[in-house]
Amino acid sequence: METNTKTNKQMKEEKESNPVGFMQMFMMLQDMSTPENTSAKETIKRKERIVFATPGIIKPSNWETLSDDEKLNRLNKVQQQ
Repeated sequence: METNTKTNKQMKEEKESNPVGFMQMFMMLQDMSTPENTSAKETIKRKERIVFATPGIIKPSNWETLSDDEKLNRLNKVQQQ
């Protein structure tokens, strides 16, 4: 009997073979290694470096005009996709 569900191993392999998957893993590692008392600005700066260095992801033209809350919200959404 064949199933259409993917195993954890298959999902991990798919994520690892795709640049966005690598980005998400690096962001997770960054989250784990960042001290809890890190400011929002520093957290954004660290996540920006990872996200906007990923092939295929382009920094929005209005990025610098967004509030820190909105930037962090968008970066977290990218990480959770």
